[in-house]
Amino acid sequence: MKATNHMYSVPFNRVFNMRNLFKTSLMASLMTTNLLALSVQADDVVKVEQQLLSSLNAINSLELDKALSNISDLQKNYPKYKLAQLLKADLLAAKSGQTALMQKVHQANPKTVDRLLSEAEVRWQFSKDSLDSSTGFEDFVLKTANQKHVILVSLEESRLYLFERNKTGQMQRVADYYVTMGKKGSGKQKEGDQRTPIGVYHMVDLLPGSTLPDLYGVGALPLNYPNLWDKAHGKTGSGIWLHGVPSDTYTRAPRASRGCVVLNNAAMQRLLADYQLPYSTPVVIVDKKHSALGISESKERLLADVRAWLQDNNHIVDWNSVSVYRYPNENNLFYVTFPGKTSNSLKQQFWQRDPDGDWKVVVQSEDTIQVAAK
Repeated sequence: MKATNHMYSVPFNRVFNMRNLFKTSLMASLMTTNLLALSVQADDVVKVEQQLLSSLNAINSLELDKALSNISDLQKNYPKYKLAQLLKADLLAAKSGQTALMQKVHQANPKTVDRLLSEAEVRWQFSKDSLDSSTGFEDFVLKTANQKHVILVSLEESRLYLFERNKTGQMQRVADYYVTMGKKGSGKQKEGDQRTPIGVYHMVDLLPGSTLPDLYGVGALPLNYPNLWDKAHGKTGSGIWLHGVPSDTYTRAPRASRGCVVLNNAAMQRLLADYQLPYSTPVVIVDKKHSALGISESKERLLADVRAWLQDNNHIVDWNSVSVYRYPNENNLFYVTFPGKTSNSLKQQFWQRDPDGDWKVVVQSEDTIQVAAK
């Protein structure tokens, strides 16, 4: 470690864990290249993140002039981006030898600084983890019907992944965005606990920003929380949405919402307008992108059992219209959906095996989720 690294160890020692720093410039280059490669369209949101990560990498390499140039451009182009403002001020202080002043300002504004540095920390960690292209999608989405999109929210990474069905019928990752979750973390249980729920939900509405307070930004996509499983287990609350940020804000800290999943307005606008997500689009919210519970049987065997059960119980349904999800944070619980008896509706069932190894539908819908396109 270079002795001069101590000059800029505050506040970035928490962002750059010295035991986990990139060992070579090649690894850093791979990080930035991989981030762009994983996004089919290098949209504005991705470009901003690339520039931020490039700046953080330059700081890590003690290339302060390069870092200041990058972050100054970012702050100029996105004047509402408070993290860029903080980084620029800190870099100027470091270059001028005013680190004591920098620390004094940080100590006078601990909550604000902590929130901003939390975002830098989360994005930096994600950039390293993204070298492993796995998102956890296959852990939780075992079979999709004919819906065009599936959203996976990984709260561990503060990340939203959007999957779209390609021309061959396969779900392909087309976008990923930084997100904010509840102030108290994940695992919502009751109204007002400021936690983001874990589970499989569906979009049930689209609310334009013009109809909402400024807090919600360019618009919102409400979810059907609490779902049937939540209600059966006494979970309460409402108003869990995907939504944007206030007009004077670029992004929010990783934990800053009242339980909603929050994207910056540019990313939210893409979900609202560019991707044309239909009602009932599945939104799988997980706290860890790989289930710690494991699957006690093969995916193929499980799907074959689901198909046989539907046939044996007089559910006349096209297998291509059935979706099967492994429910996050629950042992051997699976969420199955297929078309309801009425037009444009969705039947929901929660399946578990009983002690004898037989399937049991433990909760199922009486009402249905409307699946009409917008």
